[in-house]
Amino acid sequence: MSEVTQKTSSRILTFDIMRGYFLSVILLNHLQYYPSPLAFFTGQGLLYASTAEGFFAVSGIVLGIIRGRKLIEAPFKKAASLLLKRSFQLYITSIVLTLLFTFIGSFFIGSVGLKYGIFTDWNNFGDLLWKTLALQYTYGWADFLRYYALFLFFAPAALWLLRKGYWYIVVAISLFVWCLFPLSPLPPEMSQPLSWQLIFFSSFIIGYYWPQLVEYWQTLSIKMRKVIGFSLISTAILTIIASTLLVFHAELGGVFASQLQSIHHSIELAFNKDRLPITRIFIGAIWFWAFFWVLRKYEGVIVKKVGRFFLPLGENSLYVYTIQAFIVFFAHLFILHPKGSENIFINMALSLSALGLVWVAVRTKFLMKIIPR
Repeated sequence: MSEVTQKTSSRILTFDIMRGYFLSVILLNHLQYYPSPLAFFTGQGLLYASTAEGFFAVSGIVLGIIRGRKLIEAPFKKAASLLLKRSFQLYITSIVLTLLFTFIGSFFIGSVGLKYGIFTDWNNFGDLLWKTLALQYTYGWADFLRYYALFLFFAPAALWLLRKGYWYIVVAISLFVWCLFPLSPLPPEMSQPLSWQLIFFSSFIIGYYWPQLVEYWQTLSIKMRKVIGFSLISTAILTIIASTLLVFHAELGGVFASQLQSIHHSIELAFNKDRLPITRIFIGAIWFWAFFWVLRKYEGVIVKKVGRFFLPLGENSLYVYTIQAFIVFFAHLFILHPKGSENIFINMALSLSALGLVWVAVRTKFLMKIIPR
């Protein structure tokens, strides 16, 4: 752990950097301006684990630290009210964005750059309003907001159990809900909260017990820490390479392409993004903590080199996620729809411009009084 960071800031900068990086990758993958050299950093969102899960994990951990552990001496009512207030804020934001993007998109029906899934039966506006309010319909590029709203709504109950020391009950309930996914009558994309809540609440528990976990880690010998770190990073590197080869087998060509394709098709359901099987959670956890390990170990250098870009994004995550939704929506409509260019330089230039636009919006606090942070 970085002693300097611990002494000079109550924030864990590594988590902010991770969140900023994850948001950047989410934006690039939403744009889908590929082929591009940036694909080496994003995996195009197609690998066996993605930055979306990482973003959920970081958010859960940070929430567990800030609203759980740091308020441990405060009355439960205070912590619960803050969680519910945030839940309501995200719920309203999700509804407003869905209705706004649906209204704007209705003027571009048939446009090649319009995102799929838009509501079109305007003679039945009441159905649109009800499904939006009930979180059964979402549209735009900020659909994960409804998940956060749901998870935060139930977070006070989890926090109450954690304060009583019943972390295992939280785990048991979360696992039970995760098991309900195959039984849901809703489409997979609508049932996703049942599976993804496992990431959120597991991370929330980790954040709540973060001081104890750090204290336990520091009791381990330096040799043991190095062994764990080496094992974690080497496993992450090997599995990332394997995932890349299997997912992008077509790009390789040659005699091995068909063999890799066969392997990929035989195991891809074990890494389904909607269902979130244990295999995907496991490999995602390895990649997440290996990334955390590297960033934490070299935090000082990384903050100096790229902190100016990633830290503001990570510190204003909700704002950034909302802004990127507008950028992606209008970029697809008016500039270039996904898969619209085979020129890697055009794709990279547009992608980097979008990232730069988000960064400028954060630095200038554009509409920050209106858009939640």
